[in-house]
Amino acid sequence: MPPFRLAHISDPHLPPPKGSLGLGDLVSKRALSAIAWRRKGGQHDKAVLDALVADIGARAPDHIAVTGDLTNFSTAREVAAAQAWLGGLGPLGQVTVSPGNHDALVGRA
Repeated sequence: MPPFRLAHISDPHLPPPKGSLGLGDLVSKRALSAIAWRRKGGQHDKAVLDALVADIGARAPDHIAVTGDLTNFSTAREVAAAQAWLGGLGPLGQVTVSPGNHDALVGRA
């Protein structure tokens, strides 16, 4: 059986697009996430994530698994940005996603 190369990215916490949070969002669990993002957002360096993705692409894995939090507040803007980011990782059949708790902060679809 030939080797199978799996690349795994966990908890990328993509930077939220500007205007992701509205005033109404601050009366839900999103408020706590906003506080945490202000405190720790600098730890999630997009340049490091971009370098990691480039390295994965150069190694041409058979499959890519993304687990954990892609978003920070689970807003529609963040989900759309995460979907676009995932589309750049590889073909649909070669990328698997298992969302994290930050991807489902509120009880909406």
